[in-house]
This record gives sequence, C-alpha cells and structure tokens, in this order.
Amino acid sequence: MKTSITIVGGGACGVATFIELVLQLKLSDQQDTVRINIIERAKLMADGLAFGTLQPGHLLNTNANLMGIHADEPDHFSKWLNDYGSAIQGNGNIAGDKAFPPRKLYGTYMKEQYERYLAVAQEENMDVHIIRDIVEDAAFEGNKWQVQLKDSGKLETDILILALGTPKPGNYPQFNSLNNYYDFPWPTKKIIDGVDKNSDVAILGSSLSAIDTLMTLSDNDHKGQITLYSPDGLMPRVQPVTETNYERKHLTLSNIHELMRHKLRRPRVKELFRLFIEEVKNYNEGEINWEESVREGKSAHELLDQDIRIAENGGDAWINILYSMRYDTSVIWTWMSDEEKILFKKWFGPNWAVHRHGIPLVNALKVIAFFNAGQLQVKPFLNDVSYNKKQEKFVLNYGNGKEDVASSLINATGSVGHIDAMDEDLIRNLKKRNIIEAYPPGGIRIDHDSMKVVASTPHDNLYALGHLINGTFMDTNAVWFNVRTIATMCRDITHKLHRGYFS
Repeated sequence: MKTSITIVGGGACGVATFIELVLQLKLSDQQDTVRINIIERAKLMADGLAFGTLQPGHLLNTNANLMGIHADEPDHFSKWLNDYGSAIQGNGNIAGDKAFPPRKLYGTYMKEQYERYLAVAQEENMDVHIIRDIVEDAAFEGNKWQVQLKDSGKLETDILILALGTPKPGNYPQFNSLNNYYDFPWPTKKIIDGVDKNSDVAILGSSLSAIDTLMTLSDNDHKGQITLYSPDGLMPRVQPVTETNYERKHLTLSNIHELMRHKLRRPRVKELFRLFIEEVKNYNEGEINWEESVREGKSAHELLDQDIRIAENGGDAWINILYSMRYDTSVIWTWMSDEEKILFKKWFGPNWAVHRHGIPLVNALKVIAFFNAGQLQVKPFLNDVSYNKKQEKFVLNYGNGKEDVASSLINATGSVGHIDAMDEDLIRNLKKRNIIEAYPPGGIRIDHDSMKVVASTPHDNLYALGHLINGTFMDTNAVWFNVRTIATMCRDITHKLHRGYFS
C-alpha cells in the first residue's frame, strides 16, 4: 500500500513542497511508493495569493537571485528571468540577478515549475491528486490522520503537512460584514472593484503590506486622500538596487558562539545589541550619533525622501549590516532562549522589520510621489477604530484624542504572530484538540531538524512550514528561507520511507 502524503495549501510553500518531494522521492528511488494530495481552496498560485497578482506595481521585496524554488539553487529564478528581461524593463525596473521583478512573473515561474514537476511525477508513476477544497479540521486516529474537508468529507493520510501561507489578521471581525471594509490586501480585485478612485481611504498598517496596498491603489490611478494608521507610524526602509557585500567583524556567528562557549549559556539580546553597536562603528569607521538614527516621531515623508537618497548611494550601516546577516539570523535565533526571543520582539521587533524588510527603490519613488502630491499621510499612535452607521464611515482615533473619518478601510496590518489571532478554522480546531499549541515567541513550536510539530501531546507525522512557525525561526515569510526548511522536511520524510516507517 502506498504511503499517503497530504499538503494543505497550494501557495508558494505548498508548491515548493510538492516540487521538492517529487525530486527527493525520485533521487531516493521511492517515486512509486507514495500518494501525494495537494489541498487548495482555489487554483494553485491563483488570485488571492501574493504571487498570483497581475498588477505591475506589486514587486518582489527580495532580490531575484534569492528566489529560486530549489534550496541549493537560489539563483534558479534569476536564470529563468533571462527569458523575461524585456518584461522587467517595461516595468521601469532592471533586469538581471539583482532585479525586483513583478510578482506576476514569479507566479508564472512557480506555475511553470509546478507543471514541470507534475509531469515528472506522472512519468515516474507517482500518484498525485489535486483537491479543490478547504481543510477545516484534522485528528490523529488509528495511526492515520483523518482530515476533515468542507465539501468532500474525510480524507485519510499518513503524513500531514501544513503549508497554509500567511493567514489573514482577525483583529477587526466586527467590520467583516461591511461593504467598505477590506479585511486583507489580497486578492486585489476586491479593492480595485470596490474602492471609489476619488474617495478617501484609511489603511491600517504602515509596513510592507500597507505599501502593497498603496501600489494597488496606485495601479488603479487612485485620486483620493490616503492615510496610513499604525501604532508606530514607521514605514519600511528602501533597498539599494545592488547590495553591498559587507563583511562583518563583530556580529558574527563565531563571536556569538564564543560568547556562549565562555559563559556556558545562550546569548542575550543586550549582548547581541552591543555587538551590533560595535559593527556599526566598524562600518562607519568611528562613532555615530545614535539619536539621529531614531525614527519614531519623525515625518514619514522626510524619512522616505532621505531613505531614497541613501538607497541610491548603496545603503547605510543599518541596511547593509542587517542584510549581510540574511543567512545567519535564523541560526542566532535558534540559539536564543524563548525569553530572549520575546524580549527581542518587544524591544527591537518594529525597528528590525523596518530596516531588514525594505521596499524596492522603484516603488519607493511611487510612494514619495503620493507624498509630494499631498495625497498621502502617515499617522502614528493608532488607538481605536469604530464605525459610524449613520455616516457610513470609519472613525479612527489616534494620538492624543485625535479623530479622523474615512469612507473605506483596508486592513493591511500584515502578518500576525500569535495563533490565537490567525483567522483560520483549521488552526483554531487543531489548537482545540491540543494538536498544536501556541509558542510564546510566536506561531507554533517545531523541531528544527525535521520540521515536525512539537506539542505536549505528541502527534506523529505532522509537519508545519511558513508563517505558522514564525517564533521558531525568523524570515518565515521569505521564499529563500522556506525552501531550505522544506528541503529539511522532505529529507526527514524520505528517510522514514526508506526505513519502512509506514510499512
């Protein structure tokens, strides 16, 4: 009897999992021993997913040379892009390894790779089934996972992989029935069709999701006033077109490991920050004015104007040091205790996101154009949002008792860390069954070496990927990182198959 592997989710993580499974199963000569199910409520890579967007203003926020679907070939996508250089140039961007191309091109790439490996699976006698449905619940009974589907009843499987993507924030459920409230920036069609081009729009959030929402409105030639509201009012920095290959001297894995070896304990946030301070001094060849680096309370318009000039000149210490740590941050994160992870998010979380997850220069220029036209404002210290039924407008309370009203409200607050805030029936039901548990730093806990879910009541052969594991790892919204964890998981699965674990 074939071993059944079920992937829940057909977005980037689900497709990458399928591709890696096909590859590893074939390489280990186990291609005819499994049945693979992919469960997705819509078409794979279709509308509603960030990489399914067709809008030209929605660009990748990561360089193309890091977006390959294979863990050991990060430049696979950038090589593929050589055939699409004219399309990138037509978007006012650059071609080549350092491009930030439109996401619709990445969606085309993912679809092409999926279809290629589906053909390979069929040629190699793999049993593959695509199921258009929604997974509502799952339970482990009789050494099998019983997966409850919304429309198709139950599905039995040996291995269950949660590749759910980024769940919608569920922080304003009281507005879900309103026609002028948009609970997620995706799919963009609902915003384009629903928001009057001349109306005033309030966007909740000021991070990458809010920038994507701005690009949706920009592509739709929005003429009305747009205001971003968030607790801190911090917008993302701007990524240089070409990254500086800065070589760190202080904030290195070697130095942090030496610290642990001498003190015989895990590193602390304060110690890591001291190393960062020394690294900044090294980068700038001397002391800097730290007060000038504080961004809270400053004009978002002026900061963006400054950040554009910095990006055009190759970036600064914050940008280039943090980007040079791309492959080390998750290692350092796994070395930290749960308590220190929580402290890091509390003390440095927003600033880390601002500096580490920047926007492409071409989109920054579009945002500054909104500012310069007097069409865009950013207001910090959001306190509360309510709805005036008589006026059919949203009331936003911010700062020290200030109030604004808006005709439309778009929730672009971005990724939620805690599973209690994730608006997903499957997550809620798995939590009720104690199959998954909230991990204090965020998401759920998994085993680093296998990607298996860890809970006080163990359930075998349950794996999780992507944003659901945002506290165990960092960079869980990055394709380059997720394909690495997917390769780890697939190795664990193929090793079990090879040992006859499911016989």
